[in-house]
Amino acid sequence: QAQGARLPTTTVRDSAQDLPAAFVRRSRLKGGGKFLLAKDIERIAPANTAQLLARVSGGNIRDIGGGVMAIVGSRGSRQNTMAAVENELCMVALSVNEVRVVQGFEMSSIRPENIITLEFYRGPSSIPLELGGTSSADAGCGLIALWVDEGKRSARPDGHGAAR
Repeated sequence: QAQGARLPTTTVRDSAQDLPAAFVRRSRLKGGGKFLLAKDIERIAPANTAQLLARVSGGNIRDIGGGVMAIVGSRGSRQNTMAAVENELCMVALSVNEVRVVQGFEMSSIRPENIITLEFYRGPSSIPLELGGTSSADAGCGLIALWVDEGKRSARPDGHGAAR
């Protein structure tokens, strides 16, 4: 797809019965975030999950050291007044099935076709409380909340059993 192409938009009520209840509830709130279903992700056709997350957030995939990849928000860097470092990368936080994961989470452990839904919140003020909306320190450049089919998430990329 072209770089400037708009993301697909979906009406969640069309298939609400098959979606996580928390996702459906949050998607009905006005002004909260972006909400994508599996069919929207399929239309985007990302090569991998990191590419999908960067596209949705408007950020970039960046090596933050030691081969650890993260999504850096479109703001690039932010002022850090609490540390001796003047600026730091503004990284997009990530949750999987409503559990926050640490920076450096191996995004390749989730394949795009295993994502049921995706939520993106641009900054701390738009992140729902149950996803840590009051914690601006670790979500200053937003939060991507993935809902993943747990049965598929644990399968190894080669398709042989679980990688637990």
